[in-house]
Amino acid sequence: MRFLLYFLFFTLLLFILSYLIYLNRFPTEFVLTPEFNGVYYRIPPVPLGLLVVGAVLLGFFIGYLFALISKR
Repeated sequence: MRFLLYFLFFTLLLFILSYLIYLNRFPTEFVLTPEFNGVYYRIPPVPLGLLVVGAVLLGFFIGYLFALISKR
């Protein structure tokens, strides 16, 4: 029974995150530095939804690691 609940939870989470990426699918480009000798350093265009979901998952992972470290 617990396996079924985990499966449903992660499936629902996957659908929600996929829908968030779909709604924000237009590429966003960030310029990382000001102009230096006519060159701009920037990241390649990435969908905004993917950046948001990636940042949230990275934050969860870092928080999980800090929680593991603090338990020692």
